[in-house]
Amino acid sequence: MSTTSESPAGDRQSAPPAVDRAAALAQGPPGIPRKFVTWLVVAAALLTLGGVAGEHIFSSSGSNPVHAATVKSPAAATVPNSSTTLPATGPGRAVRTPLGSFMGLSRLASRPAPPFTLTDQAGRPISMPPQPTTVVVLTFFDGTCNDICPVLGEEIRQADADLGALSSRVEFLTVNTDPLALVQSAQSPAAADTGLGTLPNWHMLTGPLATLNPLWKAYDVSISVDPKTGLEAHNEVLYLVDATGNLRWRTTPFADESTTGSYSLPPATVARFARGIATYAGQLVGP
Repeated sequence: MSTTSESPAGDRQSAPPAVDRAAALAQGPPGIPRKFVTWLVVAAALLTLGGVAGEHIFSSSGSNPVHAATVKSPAAATVPNSSTTLPATGPGRAVRTPLGSFMGLSRLASRPAPPFTLTDQAGRPISMPPQPTTVVVLTFFDGTCNDICPVLGEEIRQADADLGALSSRVEFLTVNTDPLALVQSAQSPAAADTGLGTLPNWHMLTGPLATLNPLWKAYDVSISVDPKTGLEAHNEVLYLVDATGNLRWRTTPFADESTTGSYSLPPATVARFARGIATYAGQLVGP
């Protein structure tokens, strides 16, 4: 007598035949269809081609971190071959990176530095070009040291030490960037907290706003002030001026900003940037 089942609609249907489980197990697992294997091979080939294409696309755009590390910046063609070794991804690998490229240094068409006369932290007048003539490292930050000042200040201090005997022929001039704090003194954080105040050839310069404003514009320094907090912000720039008063090199100092607004860099990076300042300033000093 055959077995039947009833569907929800009330139709009577024949039950499926019983399965011999012992016989099925004895036959082993079912084989993989040949068509499925073919599709796997095709998919693998497509993925391989896609990976190569993706590598080419990312490498061309500079998004690939390994390839991007070897791309030279536009400034690399304009700087001497002074170089330093930087760590690269992967064990036992290193990349020889030109020092100028690391600094983002660019050579300027030789032209006179925009002249100015300001007052330093001791109340002395300091002019550009300086008298007597010296090589000048010109930087910009505020006297309260609320910006990149702690990092750049350490780089200036180390650069002065790296110059050795040549430091007597190099002046480090820092122009105040805070329009709300025009008065500077030897006790200002930029001088006292960084140790720069102990260098006889470093000067924190300031003056009336009517003098500073056109000077900032002449050296491509953009400044903004938050009306609520009174904090100022500005772009970073560093110039190297030769002993004849001509602009020769320009670079952009950099640092990492924390969530609390403080700036820092690893000591090795600070030392490398300082060495770059000393190297190119020393070249302008000459023999």
